[in-house]
Amino acid sequence: MKKIFLSVFILVFIYAGLNAQNIVNGDFEQGASAGWSKYSQGGYGLIGTAQFFYSTDITPQVLPRSGVYMGRLGGYSYEINSIKQTVTLPNTAKVYMGLYFQTRASTTSECAGLWVGAQIRVYVAGQVLSDQYLCNYNAVNAWTFGYFDISAAAGQTIEIGFRADAANSVWSYIYLDDVSIFTSLTGIEDKKDRPQNFTLAQNFPNPFNPMTSIEYSVVQSQNVTIKVFNVLGKEVAVLVNEKKEPGTYIAEFKTNGLPSGLYFYRMETGGFVQTKKMILLK
Repeated sequence: MKKIFLSVFILVFIYAGLNAQNIVNGDFEQGASAGWSKYSQGGYGLIGTAQFFYSTDITPQVLPRSGVYMGRLGGYSYEINSIKQTVTLPNTAKVYMGLYFQTRASTTSECAGLWVGAQIRVYVAGQVLSDQYLCNYNAVNAWTFGYFDISAAAGQTIEIGFRADAANSVWSYIYLDDVSIFTSLTGIEDKKDRPQNFTLAQNFPNPFNPMTSIEYSVVQSQNVTIKVFNVLGKEVAVLVNEKKEPGTYIAEFKTNGLPSGLYFYRMETGGFVQTKKMILLK
């Protein structure tokens, strides 16, 4: 393609009859040479420490979510890079792939189509699960949990891969840590520290269609509501309205026939109130 843009692709392809295992080095703590098959057209390191990835252009600096290593894909100047490995999924009713991510982009990178910034796509067996822009406007400056329901491939051998195609001098990066396979959403709680603050994360994916996930944290036992509103302020959905114990949770929002456009979701609990934007694209 001759258009000037940077794309970040998160790929999950299904293959049969391959030797595989659970994700190796999903937290990257085994270093750059374990588990992942890596490719970088420019010869860049894709797994490293915060010091290894340090740049005065990137603020705030990114620190690994756990341990001292993390993965990073993206770049500029026609860079292409990827990491991948083959795994066998458990043969259970539900299977999910989860990961923590952050993104960074140049301040000159705006969400102006494919000419600047980045486009993030998620595939399973060639089917697009997520398609969103990565640019300065919607950079994610804190570790955020995202997951994908890959139950259709339960019991099969699959290749999971993360790929970035860069074709622009405007740089953009996605940082990865703690990539995992799990069989229950309640199991997410075992992977998280007890939250210290009430938080409402940016929905993932965003833009989205037909479903998106919203992570939120509660630090004391009390009633929590999360509601969705359209641009006119009309309530279109209630995602949460119940008492929650301290912990981190995920609420799912299904569009259910709503039109494309900008929506707002608001969390209220005790004295904590926060509202964020999300975009439905059909």
